[in-house]
Amino acid sequence: MPATTFTLDDLPGVTFTVERGSGGEAGLPSTWITLVGTRQETPAPTDDIPDPDPIDVEVCRIGFAGP
Repeated sequence: MPATTFTLDDLPGVTFTVERGSGGEAGLPSTWITLVGTRQETPAPTDDIPDPDPIDVEVCRIGFAGP
C-alpha cells in the first residue's frame, strides 16, 4: 500500500506521512502503521556552506499495530 501524505491547518509547515507495514523492520507485524511528521528547515550558513539547502527535519514519529 502506498504512503498517504497530508497536512493540517493547525500545524502549518508540518507534513505528515502514514505508511502501513513493517517496512522491513524485524519484529513488526505487517499491520503496523507508522505516522511521521516532518518540516523543512534551512540550516544556518557557515564559512564552508554560505547558502545551505533546506533539509527535512522529523518532528514526530509514532507507530502502532493496526487491524
